[in-house]
Amino acid sequence: MNEPPSSTPPGIRESRERYALFAPARSALQAARGKQQRPEDPKAPWTSDHPWHPEGMRPEGAVDAAGSLRGRIVLLVLLGLINAALPWVPSAVKVVILVLDLAGLLVLFDSILKAAQALRHPRTRMRWTTFPAFLGGRLEGTLLVRPGQHVFSALTVKLRCVQDERNEKHPDAGLEPHVIYDQTFEVLPPGETLKELPLSFQLPDGLPGTHLNRAEATYWQVAVRVPVTGPDIEAVFLAPVYERAPQ
Repeated sequence: MNEPPSSTPPGIRESRERYALFAPARSALQAARGKQQRPEDPKAPWTSDHPWHPEGMRPEGAVDAAGSLRGRIVLLVLLGLINAALPWVPSAVKVVILVLDLAGLLVLFDSILKAAQALRHPRTRMRWTTFPAFLGGRLEGTLLVRPGQHVFSALTVKLRCVQDERNEKHPDAGLEPHVIYDQTFEVLPPGETLKELPLSFQLPDGLPGTHLNRAEATYWQVAVRVPVTGPDIEAVFLAPVYERAPQ
């Protein structure tokens, strides 16, 4: 069987590998698509296709810890109000309330553990200096790490273009993300303690730009692995890489 012709321009290495890199595929993008309200502007799609925050983008897949904490607080407050009525309820209801109290204690204990882990685990952000960036130009940004971390070797940085595609052998299995282009390099931290790391990429020409408002979406990402004591910091950020609008 003849292979279909490649749409990748000459000189650009194409990788058809499955997306088996260190981040979930489109967890953040799916949530973002549900929040879109403004119609797409073909000449400036970055104004409507994603809730961009170039001054400080969170990693893809980052959990909204504040929202989760609010839900747990509301649950514990409700349990407190229910317990206030404990002296006036029948015995059978008291048993149910006591069971709920045990569940509440488990939630409280788990919340304390998660809060301790959040305080210990470093938080990463990406501040995009170029917004948006266009194919054929440069993409520049600064990785922010709080609190600062002692890094004992070079960081691995990967720029990649990902495209969601249907599995031809299993069309009902849904979309699968594939890396169609990537460039990887290592960079030494600017000092013993890493707080900020400027990053710069030369973007190739002839590849698709970001298209988030369609099922088989195309999007660019910057993935970073920071070697620290304990588990490495691994974060993937959606990158604002677009095609230039025709004049």
